[in-house]
Amino acid sequence: MPYPMPKKIQLAPSQAKWQLSTTDSVLILVGLQNLRMIAGIQDSDLMTHLIQISNKAKALDIPIVDLYGDDLMQGMQQLGEYASLHPQMIFAGQITPTLKQILPYLQSVTEQICVVDDAILLSNQDQHIQWIDNISAQGVHHMNSYSLTRLWDLSAPSHYVLSTKGIMLAVAEQLNLDVLEIDPEVDLKQYGLDSVAMVTLVGIWRAHGANIRYEDLLEYNSLHSLVSFVLQSAR
Repeated sequence: MPYPMPKKIQLAPSQAKWQLSTTDSVLILVGLQNLRMIAGIQDSDLMTHLIQISNKAKALDIPIVDLYGDDLMQGMQQLGEYASLHPQMIFAGQITPTLKQILPYLQSVTEQICVVDDAILLSNQDQHIQWIDNISAQGVHHMNSYSLTRLWDLSAPSHYVLSTKGIMLAVAEQLNLDVLEIDPEVDLKQYGLDSVAMVTLVGIWRAHGANIRYEDLLEYNSLHSLVSFVLQSAR
């Protein structure tokens, strides 16, 4: 079982000055194969946060890179290619010696590097806190999974969030399902869409200009009818 994630107050404030942007981001997941082999990992806060940020990236069409293995040159080449198109590199997963070696190289390619500080794993909590202190002093950004997903939501292009694809993916994210698993004519409550998820969806869509209320999700309760209503309310 991994150690408890440090609380925000235990971590040094981030020194980075750049602003997160959905269209510039790429999510880099490190060592997931190794993480999945750890006893008790599925019930940990770490895995909850990893799933949360991965689902948000999928919902907003943010590229996800699964970085694994100990091939330093291959990892540098792969990440260098992504940095040319997505300068904001968001890291989560297992903080390996290979990744620690790669980071200084990446800082020569882009200064916009961020670590999700409650979605990473080191040897123990003390090393976790110390490492965040070190990277913060070097100008590497860090934030927690809640802040990351919130800023991604707010910085996403409204024309995407309020598109058919964006609406469908946002609903699928709240249900923790693939869009293709959702029958467009079935009441979404049958898939587990609860009041918390509905409030979240309403908040996202209203923030991007849709004229929608919580009660509307109760009336337009299938994916097909909801997409049509949200698109109409955004015009």
